[in-house]
Amino acid sequence: MNIDLLRYRQNAGIDQVDVANALGISKMQVNLYEQASDTVPMGLLVKWLQILGVDLATAMSAPIPPLKGIDPGSPYTELYRRLNLLNQYIDSNPPIDKLDIPTPPATPNDFRQRLKRYKQKPNVVLTGGFDAGKSHLANTMLGSKNLPVGYQPATRVITFIRHIEDRPQWCQDDVLIVNDDFWLKNEKGKQIIDFLLLDDQERFEKYCIQAGSFDVLQRYGVHGENEDIAAHAAVVYIDSPLLKACNLIDLPGFSDQPDELSKDVEKANSAAQIADVVLYASPAKGHINAQDMSRLSNLLSLLPIPENECSNFPTLGNLFIVATHADPSISDHQLKGIPSGGARRLYKQVNEGALKAHRDATNREIFQQDLQARFFTFWSERPDRCQSLFDDFTKLVDKLLPHIFICRVEREINAIKEANTNNYANQIEAYQKTLDDIDLRRKQLQTLEENELFRKQETQKKRDNVLKVISDLQKDTQASFKKYTNQLFTVDSVEAIIRSQYDNKKEAKDGISGYLIEKLQYELQGIIKLNSDKLTPAIEDFLGSYQEALLKVPNFDMSMEIPFDAKGSFLGGLAGLSSIGALSAWAATLGNLGGYILVAQLVSLLSALGISLGGTAAVISFIAAIGGPIVLGIGIAAAIAFGVWNLFGESWQKRLAKETVKYFQGQGVIDKFTDGIDQFWKDTTKSFEQGTDAVEADWEKNIEHLREITSPTIESKERIEEIIKILEAGKDFFGGIPSSNTNLKHCM
Repeated sequence: MNIDLLRYRQNAGIDQVDVANALGISKMQVNLYEQASDTVPMGLLVKWLQILGVDLATAMSAPIPPLKGIDPGSPYTELYRRLNLLNQYIDSNPPIDKLDIPTPPATPNDFRQRLKRYKQKPNVVLTGGFDAGKSHLANTMLGSKNLPVGYQPATRVITFIRHIEDRPQWCQDDVLIVNDDFWLKNEKGKQIIDFLLLDDQERFEKYCIQAGSFDVLQRYGVHGENEDIAAHAAVVYIDSPLLKACNLIDLPGFSDQPDELSKDVEKANSAAQIADVVLYASPAKGHINAQDMSRLSNLLSLLPIPENECSNFPTLGNLFIVATHADPSISDHQLKGIPSGGARRLYKQVNEGALKAHRDATNREIFQQDLQARFFTFWSERPDRCQSLFDDFTKLVDKLLPHIFICRVEREINAIKEANTNNYANQIEAYQKTLDDIDLRRKQLQTLEENELFRKQETQKKRDNVLKVISDLQKDTQASFKKYTNQLFTVDSVEAIIRSQYDNKKEAKDGISGYLIEKLQYELQGIIKLNSDKLTPAIEDFLGSYQEALLKVPNFDMSMEIPFDAKGSFLGGLAGLSSIGALSAWAATLGNLGGYILVAQLVSLLSALGISLGGTAAVISFIAAIGGPIVLGIGIAAAIAFGVWNLFGESWQKRLAKETVKYFQGQGVIDKFTDGIDQFWKDTTKSFEQGTDAVEADWEKNIEHLREITSPTIESKERIEEIIKILEAGKDFFGGIPSSNTNLKHCM
């Protein structure tokens, strides 16, 4: 009986030493047996095949042609052609320097920097438990064997997998390992994962700790002998067709220990926030357990919502829940029941939380069958157990996502063109009128300066009012949430939930803690959303005080005023903050942000807020802002804790309800939420103060600038003429940005 043990081992990504150690034989014996498999004793052979993830029947049957990697073609060719033409348009125009004036308009170079981001492909994140076979799934999709896999937990770094054509010219290595200082950090010390840094030669020279061929990934990217090396991420370049349509990000697996204690989990959570698509791997045997459900709930709250950008995008179409290790020991009949069972359990847990929030955001109904449609199976030795996954994923990265990305780029470019052309035109008109009648402008400035003390007093009153509103809303949020939790966390209430949601003890034990957290998160999201909206009028009133100061000038001609963008100054003051609390609701009301997206410091902020340009703004997910990062581990820990006691005596529902309430009280779960609420409003206060300081500083610069250009000297007129000349060049540039013939059908 000749069985290709060598091929099976290579497919599994396991070396001879691992096999030898698992079998209790020498590496030399493994080598000899691989050359003469018919000499392997049957008992040893069965164990050997189990290690390799191959059942005996498959091994003895005729070999099945290997599954080919995914090839979606080159769906971004037309987009890249468009971006190249826009870069050529920039090159064809004379350079325009940034004006030395308060709140200067964007320049062609700002536009060029934005175009770099438009060349970024979607990020597909692979995540799941440490033993879920993520790296093997990735290798199969890529049609390669470059990522380390093993019989034991492997990946310990975030692995960014890019196409070989994306490798910068200065780089000749296949693999680069960097430490955590490679990434920029926000004011709270959290890493900001930015794909543009992967092209930054200077940062690699400073923070790259190892580079070379694929063996570097095996030595430093997995758990093993080099654990003392502070490796945080690996950048890998592979010539795979799939990577022409997306980047692949293989995350370290979640471990069995509480998530908040795992460094691997911290890495995984940081990278999950840049996901456009999530592939969550969970073994087919024991598919979607309590830990999986809690993690999937958190991922759902972070997942982008393409449904709001494309009317024909499938509901939850960027989520793939994959039953890995779907080997032939699981019959076809059993395999069919795995996705339906997993979807039923997951739907029950997230229906009142993460899915409800998704319904609110998309205005779409989401039923259990919609969630079940996102479940797939995977076993590389049986193409029939992978085909549905590969077909659905190929359609996503070949058709659906490219259409969305291209529409998004065109929408943003149109918004940038319109907003900046108008901005330049308004500035030209104001400076020209100032030039035509400097004496009048000088008199108006004098009145403005005389009124400045009163303006500062009024502005301070409105500033103090916003801070009072924030304080009141913080108290109201706490009181409303406390009232809800007092009603929810009684034994009778929890028992009623258990009886209505669960048919058996095991599912109830595994699911009740996660279900309650879903309820808490969704309720808190609603409270915070409502109160954040209440803050917006107070902020608008404060920012309006600067416009009011101008209107108090006698015979003031608004068209003559040099535009002072108080909102832009305020928004600029928020740049660099990781959380702006309730101000995100205000930012979502700003409409066309095309005038701000070219400000480099605001790119990550606007992106983090989930605010689109030239389209409908979407407020940040407050579940992610409050509940997710704070309590992700609670549901998992609670499920584990409940596993150690027996259900006997009074009804099991009553006993479980008592234990649940007791556990949540003991763990201080509500306290963690209330701490999160306080932090949210502290972030709001800090952000507002920082924004107001920025506006005031820019206003003072504006007054000084008016003094400069109305000075009774020849130089002041020359200065205005110089400014107008640059403004006209900027207006011509942005007004002349070439239009596209892109078909925006189904775009929203």
